[in-house]
This record gives sequence, C-alpha cells and structure tokens, in this order.
Amino acid sequence: MQFFITIKSLLVLLLIAMALAGVQGQDYTQGNTVPLFATHDMLQIILRGDLQTITDDIGEERQEHPATLKYLRGSDTVTLDVQVSTRGNFRRKAENCTSPPLRINFKRKQVKGTLFEEINKIKLVTQCRRNSLAYEQYVLEEYLIYRVYNIITDTSFRVRLAQITYIDQGRKDKTWQSYAFFVEPDGDFENRLDLMESKMKYLMQDSTQLHHISRLAIFQYFIGNTDWAVTTLHNVKLFATDILQAPYVIPYDFDWAGVISAGYAKPQPSLGLEKVSDRLFRGQCRTMEQFKENFEFFESKKTEIYALYQNFEPLRNRQRKDALSYYNKFYEIINNDGIIQMEFIDNCHEKQTQ
Repeated sequence: MQFFITIKSLLVLLLIAMALAGVQGQDYTQGNTVPLFATHDMLQIILRGDLQTITDDIGEERQEHPATLKYLRGSDTVTLDVQVSTRGNFRRKAENCTSPPLRINFKRKQVKGTLFEEINKIKLVTQCRRNSLAYEQYVLEEYLIYRVYNIITDTSFRVRLAQITYIDQGRKDKTWQSYAFFVEPDGDFENRLDLMESKMKYLMQDSTQLHHISRLAIFQYFIGNTDWAVTTLHNVKLFATDILQAPYVIPYDFDWAGVISAGYAKPQPSLGLEKVSDRLFRGQCRTMEQFKENFEFFESKKTEIYALYQNFEPLRNRQRKDALSYYNKFYEIINNDGIIQMEFIDNCHEKQTQ
C-alpha cells in the first residue's frame, strides 16, 4: 500500500513539474558555441572527391565516401580528410534535386584547433540544382530563415553560410561553385544550451514549453510554413533540460516556406490551401491578450529582421523585395483585431481538428 502511494505521489509531482515548466520555461541564452558558429562571416570552402558517385548514392542503404575539405586560415590552407554521404528525404530524390543535401563526417583528431573543432558529423544544406539562379536564391533564403529564427530565440539551430567550390575528381576534376550552409549539430546544440534530445512522439503542442511553442507557431505563420508538426516530429525536434521538464520544440527545414515559394513546394492537400504562399496558423488556441503579447514581441524584432535582409548582399533585389513585402503583410495582419480574430483565434489548431 505504501508503495502505491509513493508511485502515485511521484506521478503527481511529475505532472506539476511539467505544468510549471510550460508556464515558467524561458529561452536559454547561456553557453558557448563551437568555433564554426561564432561568426556569420561567409566561408570559402573547397570540397574535393568522387562527387558524382556521392551524388548518385541516394538509396536507402547509403554509404560514406572519402573526400577532402579545405578552407583558408589566415594565409594557410587547412586540409581535412572527411567522409561524405547524402541525406534528406524530398531533396535526396534525383527527380527533385541534382545536388542532394550532404552530411560531412570529420576525424576527431584532425579537427582539433580548426574551425570545425568539437564537430563530429554536420549537415550541409546544398543548392538543390546547379546552374540555376532560382535555386541559388532558394538556399540563401532558407539560410536567412534560420537567421530570423535566431533573432526570435537563441533556442534554435545556428547556421553558417559557405560558398563551396566542388571539384569532382571522378570526372577529370570538373569544377563548379555554389552556396550552401552548415547547420549546428544536435550534440553541439545540446552542449550550448545544456539540453538533451527527446524522441517522444504524439506529444501535443501544449505539452511542450508554452512560451516557446507559442512564438514558434507564430514564427511559422510569419514565414508561411505549414510543413511541420509536433505530434509526428515532422521537421521539428524536441529538447529538454531533463525528463521531468516539458521539452522545447526546435524547427528545421524551411525550404517549403511561403516566403521562399520554391517552385517544387506544394501545400498539403488536407490544409485546403491553393498555394504554398498562403498562410495558415497551425498553433494552439490562445486568448486575444496572449496573442497580442507575442505580436508585440514580433514588432520589437521587426527592425532587426528587416535589416538582416537589407544587408545580406548575396540575396538579389527581387527576392529581398518579395520577402519584405511578404513580411509586411504579416505585420498588417497582427495590427488588425478583426483579422487576428479570423486568422488566429477562429482558426487555431484545436478548431482545425474538431
């Protein structure tokens, strides 16, 4: 009987702890980042290997392939032996992308004292199709979305832009150049914020950090992204301080965002949207006062977000103008109580599933 009471008490304490975490949880800003993400300066990198073989290895049983990665450190060239493999889902398919996303695996002994110190494996988001101005801009715009979310919260994946010269030694050193960006590895993210990943599925949004998920859902609406879900961990990951705390929801993969409107992006038929640029709020229901509190926060970040786009030289003027126009519409919406009622309160997540 005493054992039963103890277990019951423990469960009660667990529920209380999760509830308090949801109310009191705040964004983490402490911790040191690894050298790669200590600055936003664009890297110049040379990646050399049998790149055609790597690109063709897109099946379910993919392998790692040897390559070399070079970058300048002052007047010296740093050369690292790496293993490269393809990754991803949609962008790994040949009919969608001729250059799939990559994963770079470093040798721990080699990276000590280099730009990639403390990094083991890292994701590289590549330009999906070579020799295409549109696809060049897609990868730059997705990079900027990660940067925008860094402005919204430090509890987010950091990124580092690179201009990569590819040398395909399997085809007589055929060479091309395009943009790409590195995404902060999960382990480095965990170390920076003192968090640990949770693999829990079928978790409702309100079982996560309320303060954080509320802003995340609005951010996804801000960029026009409906390609995410907490319950199935679709394009999001969960991280928590410990097993007793409600987790933070950390998003990634923004190439289907409406602000980009990539040619290949299509809204899910079940959402009833005509085009990917149509916004739909997929967050949980909140009161008008709660929404307005978060909207005030987004208003406070507007100047910084706009400056990011205005000062980002690789982005073409057309894409810059279109992106800021798209964001302008968001700010018009959140300053109109009638539209807030229709877009957020009348159309919040619980009401979509009723």
